[in-house]
Amino acid sequence: MENKTEPVILIVDDEERNLKLMGAMLENSGYTFETARNGIEAIEKARNIMPDLVYLDIMMPVMDGFEVCKIFKSDRSLRNIPIVMVTAISDKDTRLKALDMGASDFLTKPIDISELMARTKNLLKVKEFEDFLKEHNLRLEGEVRKRTSQLFAAYEDLSKLYKELEESREKIKEGYIDTIYRLTKIAEYKDEDTASHIRRISHYCGLMAEELGWSEQNREIIFYASPMHDIGKVGIPSDILLKPARLSPEEFSLMKTHSAIGGKILQGSSSRFLQMAEMIALTHHERWDGTGYPNGLRGEEIPAEGRIMNIADQYDALRSRRPYKPPFDHETALKVLTEGDERTRPSHLDPEILRIFRDNHRRFESIYESHHEHRP
Repeated sequence: MENKTEPVILIVDDEERNLKLMGAMLENSGYTFETARNGIEAIEKARNIMPDLVYLDIMMPVMDGFEVCKIFKSDRSLRNIPIVMVTAISDKDTRLKALDMGASDFLTKPIDISELMARTKNLLKVKEFEDFLKEHNLRLEGEVRKRTSQLFAAYEDLSKLYKELEESREKIKEGYIDTIYRLTKIAEYKDEDTASHIRRISHYCGLMAEELGWSEQNREIIFYASPMHDIGKVGIPSDILLKPARLSPEEFSLMKTHSAIGGKILQGSSSRFLQMAEMIALTHHERWDGTGYPNGLRGEEIPAEGRIMNIADQYDALRSRRPYKPPFDHETALKVLTEGDERTRPSHLDPEILRIFRDNHRRFESIYESHHEHRP
């Protein structure tokens, strides 16, 4: 099949008059179309031209529209093509049966040109976005495999270092932590302030873990695991990460995939550092009220390390310069987190961790100022 530069619509009807009428309507509005006069021809032609939208008559001899729709939805190559069932029958049972077969919409005869154009425009937009996501996911899988290979090659180097320096715990830790920081920079290398950001995140999380009464060992683990929270950004295109404006809904949908990507990159390690880093990467955008992502976890369903990272990351993001916003001062960041604004609500945060932040906000400010590179 040749690559299409314009969307192609397939019209399926056993009556020549209906094919010509609908074809003329679509052609007058600038759309390209193909026709089929029965279900068998429709399936063969669809596999050949891969249409972007199908208008399918229900009442046809040999194979009716329900059966054709069912075959489309069971075929891996055709199942994502939207199908509009065209019929003179408007009863509820017919519509329910069409939905059950996988139809996307309905069009009732006689066909109204305004309704036809509205259906066509909307469904082609949906198909275009679905095709974009599919293509992006294919590119993303390749990029993630490449970056994951780089990450684990670095981790293998770390393992060798561990064996060579087994007699010196401090040297082992120094090499291990250095590797974690280097892995984190792979994900955030586009940010000039990455090194300072990593140090601040570690100190914010260590502070809150201490206030929550965590053991010294677990405080040390979160201190060194927390910088890897955004490792999944290796799979997000640069033009989205560096966009100097608010992201569109489609772009934000892609950006949100970095949590799941990060969890997948870090999963399966025997290291307690990387085990906690996996949990932080996966859950640091979940919200206490259940409105977060990627899994919509609520309350204590969210691991404690994810709840800690949520507020640490938000505070540092508010204080830092971003392509789409200037840095906020401490008082503004404090007000946003404790009182809310158009995007942030206190209900998004664990109440106990928010209390710890409020009680220790000056220590947060001190951490930021102590690990901030002032640039003009």
